[in-house]
Amino acid sequence: MNLKERVLNRLQGKSVDITPVGSTTTYGCVCFMKGCNVTRPAVDTDPKALALMALAGHYMGGFDWIKAMGSDITAVSHTLGCEVKSMAQDSPYVITSHPYAEKSVDELDVPDNLLSLGRLPAYKEQFRILRDYSDTLAIYGASEGPFTAAANLMDVVNLMRCTIKKPETVEKILQVTTETLVRFVKFAAENGADYYTMAEPTTSPDLFSPKFWQRFVAPCIKRIVDESPIPIVLHICGKTDPIIGMMCDTGVAGISIEEKADMKKAVEIAHAKGVTVFGNVATASTLFTGTPEEVYAESTAALENGVDFLCPGCGIGPNSPLDNIIQLRRARDARFDQPIFHPQVTVSL
Repeated sequence: MNLKERVLNRLQGKSVDITPVGSTTTYGCVCFMKGCNVTRPAVDTDPKALALMALAGHYMGGFDWIKAMGSDITAVSHTLGCEVKSMAQDSPYVITSHPYAEKSVDELDVPDNLLSLGRLPAYKEQFRILRDYSDTLAIYGASEGPFTAAANLMDVVNLMRCTIKKPETVEKILQVTTETLVRFVKFAAENGADYYTMAEPTTSPDLFSPKFWQRFVAPCIKRIVDESPIPIVLHICGKTDPIIGMMCDTGVAGISIEEKADMKKAVEIAHAKGVTVFGNVATASTLFTGTPEEVYAESTAALENGVDFLCPGCGIGPNSPLDNIIQLRRARDARFDQPIFHPQVTVSL
């Protein structure tokens, strides 16, 4: 069983010999940039640099699978009209405008030329480059989900207000962002993605109630899953305990959760519904600012709690040390009596 077979078998709920380790969120780390000898803006826009950064996750970070489609979660919003900008070499793209904060969402529709907009042409070429590695490494596409895209377009405070005062406005913009996600997922699948991660940080129970989630978010995720040719993994930040069951009921193949969630309970709920679980080593407090020993200990705890894929609980902070990142792999390998992983210093095509 090679790495790709192990990852895809586990995603299907099948038993595997070794728990896969990697990331199902973003990993645009400075240490990877240095190893690939790439800088911004190329990291976000150049197909070769994008491919190198994807491969750095495997060769430097020790990940069992790799990510296509960049190191941020703004691509959908960008194609629908948001402006994006990188503020520094250690800063991925962030949203700098909310075009529908004032403008009516009735003017918004999915562009006919969607696949030629934003960074999608660069992602298409990145996928082509990564095909040389696709026999042995699973590749996932990723972006923000439909609600987070809607929040980017309208501004999150305005969107929150509209969920109470103008729910029809929210439903209208979600129709557009959901259709856009359907097309993004199909684009990724057609170009070689084995699965797709949707990040929905804006739908965290830290911001919205489970009742809200069931009304506005769940139908969008279900539609995307129903129309997707590849498995979907849903990532949500924060203390997701109140919505774990709802996340699983959308039909996703996997859920990705943070350290704030009760992993043991989440695994129990998800497995009863035939869903796999990714997580949940803390990114800010451990991977970024902790010690290698602390990362190793959290990784071991996640494995003991039954996680199906040992991963960071969220996107890896850009300045996270490589010595910390590789502790996930080393903890996994120690648990399964595998040789000690030694990262490559550089990555090239």
